Amino acid sequence: MLRLEGVTAGYGHTVILEGVDLSLPPGGLLAVLGRNGVGKSTLMKTIVGQTRLRQGEIRFGSEAVSGLPSYRRSRMGIGYVPQTRDVFPSLTVEENLRIAARPGKWTIERVFELFPNLAARRGNKGTEISGGEQQMLSIGRALMGNPSLLLLDEPMEGLAPVIVEQLLESFRMLRQDGDLAIILVEQYVNLALDFSPTTIVLDRGRVVFSGESERLRRDQSLMADLLGAGGQSKAKH
Repeated sequence: MLRLEGVTAGYGHTVILEGVDLSLPPGGLLAVLGRNGVGKSTLMKTIVGQTRLRQGEIRFGSEAVSGLPSYRRSRMGIGYVPQTRDVFPSLTVEENLRIAARPGKWTIERVFELFPNLAARRGNKGTEISGGEQQMLSIGRALMGNPSLLLLDEPMEGLAPVIVEQLLESFRMLRQDGDLAIILVEQYVNLALDFSPTTIVLDRGRVVFSGESERLRRDQSLMADLLGAGGQSKAKH
C-alpha cells in the first residue's frame, strides 16, 4: 500500500530525513519509535506532503504521490492525525466531523459509536471540549475521510491515563477491522510494540532498526542503544 524509497526531506534548506526506506502492506501496522527530534513527525508530514521532498519516491498503492499536494493524497485515502490535533475551534464537534466526510463506511454515527464522549458533546465547539476529547475528534475527523491508511502522530501525548486507555481500546477496534493500515508514532515504547507486530526506529533522520516488534522487546540492550535512557523509562508504561 505504501512504499518510501530513498526519501530525503525536510523544511526549506534544512534536511531532516535522509535515505528513508519503508513499506507497508494493505491493512498493515507499523510502529515508529525514536528519541525526541529524530524526524518521526517529519516522516508523517512527508507522507502527507507537508515537507520539501529533496530525493526519493513515495508510492501509495500503484500511484507515485511524491509531487502531489496534501489534499490529493487525502482524497486517495491517506488520513492524518497530527500531533497538534488541529480541530476547528469555531465549529462544533459534529461540524468538525461533517466537514471531512467522504463516502464510505465511516459515518458520524459510527464515529460516535467508537467515541461515545463525542456523541455526548456533539453540539460543543472545538474549544469547549477537553484535550482528550479533542484527540478523539481529530481521529474521528480523519476516519470520516474513509482512509485506507491512517497516520497517528503521538496520539497519547499529554493525556490522562483513563483517556489513554479509552484510545487504546479504540485503536484495538480499528486494528481488528483488518482493512485499515495504520502507522503509529508513539513515545511510550511498550504501548507501540504491543500495538504493532513491526517497528522501525529513527535516529538522526535515518532508519536504524526495521523488524519485528518482539525482537526489540526481548533485546533490552538493543532497545537502550536505539532509544537511550529516555526510551527505556517510557518503555515501562
